Amino acid sequence: MKKYINTFQKLLILTVAITISSCSIDEIKPINQLTAENTIRDEESAQKVLNGVYDLSRAFDISFFPLHLAAYGDEGISTGLSGDAGFNTNEVPVENRFLSNVYNGHYKVINIANFLIQELEAGKAIGISEERKAEMISEAKFQRAFSYFNLLRYFGQYYDLNSSYGVVLRTSFATELESSPRSTVQETYNLIESDLEYAATNGPVFIEHFYSGSLAAKALLAKVKLYEGKYGEAATLAEEVINNAEGYSLEAIYSDIFSNRFDSSEVIFAPFAGPGAEGGTNMYLVSRTNYSEYFRSLADMQVGTADDGSLEGLGSDYDPRFSFAYSEETQGANSNGKYPFASNSSSQNNTLYHLRLGELYLVHAEALTRSGGNSASALQSLNTIRDRAGVDPKEFVDVPTLLEDIRQEKLLELSFENGEPLFDLVRYDVLGNIDASTVKSTLNNEYKFILPIPSDVLIGNNALVQNPGY
Repeated sequence: MKKYINTFQKLLILTVAITISSCSIDEIKPINQLTAENTIRDEESAQKVLNGVYDLSRAFDISFFPLHLAAYGDEGISTGLSGDAGFNTNEVPVENRFLSNVYNGHYKVINIANFLIQELEAGKAIGISEERKAEMISEAKFQRAFSYFNLLRYFGQYYDLNSSYGVVLRTSFATELESSPRSTVQETYNLIESDLEYAATNGPVFIEHFYSGSLAAKALLAKVKLYEGKYGEAATLAEEVINNAEGYSLEAIYSDIFSNRFDSSEVIFAPFAGPGAEGGTNMYLVSRTNYSEYFRSLADMQVGTADDGSLEGLGSDYDPRFSFAYSEETQGANSNGKYPFASNSSSQNNTLYHLRLGELYLVHAEALTRSGGNSASALQSLNTIRDRAGVDPKEFVDVPTLLEDIRQEKLLELSFENGEPLFDLVRYDVLGNIDASTVKSTLNNEYKFILPIPSDVLIGNNALVQNPGY
């Protein structure tokens, strides 16, 4: 596995350096000029560059940022994460250097993905089949789309399609300094959709789950459509993913997702994690977080007893997913059972969960409900997840109640995985379903719905405009 995932460090592309002397993709200072002649020559060399894209996507700062998002939203609190200034209280300073690294990390992925797409489309990989070339382009486009989706959600007004506060879009490889303005939110979504539609059509199938294939593209596109308010399309895509022909299915036991990691039958896309120095992600840093009181109370309400829940032993009177994460016997070395492996484990390391089938059931439920579709079908998707968790099914009361049940279920199901509960909370607030400040008291102003553009990035790109309120 090492030769497939970590060969990026051995490439000349490393010496190009995507080295950021300041803070932004807009200030790339290459050490050596990257050329088609000395980088992409055939399928093997193209695959090495693609592996490098995957490797960059699990780089240090990117690969535990979901923990910061958990602290910024309603999932938990940070108790000492690197770069956590202001996340617990929704007052992140523009000088936060860690945030600069997150911003730059995503643009590094985008820049190398752009290079690979450019060179493959130019025919630089001699001897490669047209089918494999299209697959590799689709994987690179997925990575580009996923990075832009993250950047838009972190730093752009992703919840407003009419907003001019999107992100800087680049679709060609950059080797020189260049200041560029932000594109609009709609323009950003248009690029993301285009990339994912290509990847869904041309992506590989029946692949290992740490590669992004056709199904991963379709799953991410379902989420993107939900964010855009294209609810009917989102519901249809989510249902197609649920009824896939590639063998992905819900684990019968919730805890098996995390013991099986990226090999889980329901994990659609998750970074590779191997033993020792090869490592995985840095989600072992979940040990520097704790659950929020809101999350604990929600987990307590799922069990119909008058007693408060307990985390002694295997836990009792809590939602079983909460007990699995935090009970004395299952919380593991990192104080959260979802990420049981210590840093540089000699046997295994932790992945993180970008996309899994459990989430797509809930995307389907919300999108179908918002589209005015069959409430019974939406409720069935919700209760499929609750049944697997071992908690009582929900009953239909009315549409607002069903929507809130779905939002709460996302938190119970996906806590500390990919930051999705934060984005749900913002979406529900913007759509008038809930006041976010009643859930997280410091999330009390719309400007806090997104993070500031880091000051270092603004210095590096003088055409970039700061987000309102910062």
